[in-house]
Amino acid sequence: MRRFLLPLLGIVIFYSESIFATFSPIEVAGDTRLLVPRFLIVFLLFLSFYYSRNISYIYAFVFGFLYDVFFTGIMGVYMFLFPFLIYISTLILRLIFQNIVISSLIALVMIALLEWFVYQFNLLIGIADLGIQGFLNQRLYSTLLFNAAFIFIAAYPFKAWMSALRIRQLED
Repeated sequence: MRRFLLPLLGIVIFYSESIFATFSPIEVAGDTRLLVPRFLIVFLLFLSFYYSRNISYIYAFVFGFLYDVFFTGIMGVYMFLFPFLIYISTLILRLIFQNIVISSLIALVMIALLEWFVYQFNLLIGIADLGIQGFLNQRLYSTLLFNAAFIFIAAYPFKAWMSALRIRQLED
C-alpha cells in the first residue's frame, strides 16, 4: 500500500494544478495577473532532494509527458524541462549546503526558469504575444509569489514525508 502513496500524491498534485488554474487570471489594482500553479515541479524537486533523484527523473518524465498531453498541444516541452530542471537543481545542491530554506529557494528559481523557458519556446513558435515586460509583470512575479505561498505551506510536510519514505526504503 505504501508504494502507491507517492504516485497517488503525484497524481493528486497534477490534477490540483488545473483546479487552482481556474482562479487565474486575477485583477489586482487594475492590472490583470496570471497565477500559474507549479505545484508539480515543486513536488518533483522535493522528491529529488529528499527521496531519490533517479525516481524523480522517472516521475518528471512521466508527469512531463502527461502535462504535455493534457495541458499543451506541443509534445516534449514539459517532458524535457521537468527532468532538465531536476538535473540543474541537483547540480546546485552538490555545491551548497542543503536545508529546507535553500531547497525552497532553489524550487522558486527552478519555477522561474521553467516559466522563462516556456515563454521563450512560445515566443519561438509564435504562440506568445506578450512582451518581456508584460511577461515579467503579468505572469512571472505573480506566479512566483503564488508558488512561494504554496512552498511555504508544503515544504516541511514534503520534506518530512519524503525523508521518512527514504528511511523506510533503506530499512527494507
